[in-house]
Amino acid sequence: MENILSKINIIGVLILNKQGEILFSNSIAKKYIYYFDTIIESTLKSAESFCLINYPAEITTFINNNQLVVLINPMNELVRLKKEKESLQDLRNELNEVINSSFDGIVISDKDGIIIHQNPSYEQITGLSAKDCIGRSLKELEDEGIIDVSASLKALRDDKEATIIQKISTGATVLVSAAPIRNHKGEIEKVVNNVRDLTHLNALESEIQQLEQQNQQIHEELELLKEQNDPKLSIIAHSDIMKDVLDRALRVAHIDSGVLIQGASGVGKEKVVELIHRHSFRKDYPLIKINCGALPEALLESELFGYESGSFTGANQKGKAGLFEAGNHGTIFLDEIGEMPLLLQVKLLRVLQEHEITRVGGTKPIPVDIRIIAATHRDLSKMITNGQFREDLYYRLNVIPIKIPSLKERKADIIPLIYHFLHTINHKYGINRKFSNDTLNAFINYDWPGNVRELQNLIERIALMSVNPEITIDDLQKELQFNDGLQFNVNPAPFESTSDSQDQEPLKDRLEAYETEIIRNAINRFPSIRKAATALKVDQSTLVRKMQKYKIDKTE
Repeated sequence: MENILSKINIIGVLILNKQGEILFSNSIAKKYIYYFDTIIESTLKSAESFCLINYPAEITTFINNNQLVVLINPMNELVRLKKEKESLQDLRNELNEVINSSFDGIVISDKDGIIIHQNPSYEQITGLSAKDCIGRSLKELEDEGIIDVSASLKALRDDKEATIIQKISTGATVLVSAAPIRNHKGEIEKVVNNVRDLTHLNALESEIQQLEQQNQQIHEELELLKEQNDPKLSIIAHSDIMKDVLDRALRVAHIDSGVLIQGASGVGKEKVVELIHRHSFRKDYPLIKINCGALPEALLESELFGYESGSFTGANQKGKAGLFEAGNHGTIFLDEIGEMPLLLQVKLLRVLQEHEITRVGGTKPIPVDIRIIAATHRDLSKMITNGQFREDLYYRLNVIPIKIPSLKERKADIIPLIYHFLHTINHKYGINRKFSNDTLNAFINYDWPGNVRELQNLIERIALMSVNPEITIDDLQKELQFNDGLQFNVNPAPFESTSDSQDQEPLKDRLEAYETEIIRNAINRFPSIRKAATALKVDQSTLVRKMQKYKIDKTE
């Protein structure tokens, strides 16, 4: 027995008789020889377990075969364990500091969904304090409506990570990512939730959207300014009423609805159509312009819809695609839509409804993807009443109406238009002309029945015919009096300064009288109204309208 005990080198062993005499001690016990008296004394007093303070050790005693056995367990291992415990506690404290200093909210729950820890950021983000959450079941928080759904419970149910958007009763909206913590068997022991505040992110997203809208608006304004600086693309709009027209045109450009542009001849309907097309998603495809009043009915139909071979005498033997086919994916501008015959109105309605055309002489429908923009100077509502225009086609075309004001309704644009046209002419012909103030005032006070087109033509004529750098009111008078040998029999007094203006005939009346004389002379000199309009450099429809206005008969 003693041989066996002597080989034990982990625990000290003493064997005493009942008188306290040492019968055996191993090498470990001998290290405590200075404490044998204390050990023996406590053992004889029947102490079964005690400690040595000065030399750390745990003492355990028991009786075996009438002998007292004393086991001495050194405290070195206990000290090591104590240090490890302290180290683990320090690590735990450091981890808690890291968790508690995190900007994101962190919540830890156990395998049963009970909250065991949350950091201060969680309370700042959600408004839920630790005393209201720690120790509580997440299921209870769901049932009470404090949170709408729990990421931890979802992770426990699905046995995997979960990410959700969570709404808190305090009004906060958060993004929660739950990550399970597993033991060595792969079983979930805890769930760590990372919580981020979406309220601020939502506000930033809203701010980004506002900035994007502002950026888009600025981009559109820059594009508009760029176009205004390009003589080929510019639309002058200084008056509020015209700015509203351009704003409406730019907004409708981004959608594909039908547009009906109304306005008198010469107001710039074609310019607005070009603006819409340039800013639409069809801008990379053709913009085809068709004047419905310039072609006979039979020719207009074949031009629009095309024809098959042998459809009529003189037709191309291979047939021909119409403008609707040629403009596929692009924009078709039907100017003077009020002049379109009723039969073609029916076929146009089918194009709008079915998005397909049938060639003249053909039977096979051909699909087309086009946007149709129509324009007219006529009162289509009155034409519908008179049976001259189809009501169903009108409503198909007039999804988004745009009314372009006449030049006399936008007086603020006259001077900018004059300078715009004059700049273009000066640059084109290498001249340097300018208008006197009196001449500019005369332009403003005129009603311009021919609108912008009339103004442009007159500016070009006067600028090219004038011999002086500054164009005066006398130059204007001279040009108005001379046209193909016709004399403008008006006293130039209206252009002269006078204190008594009550006897003066208004400039408008004198210009209209001059215009009447020009038109009457032209239709008498040329065999047709079309040729007369060509000689006067105006549209045929404009000339017909002016003849009606001034009550001029072709048979005169």
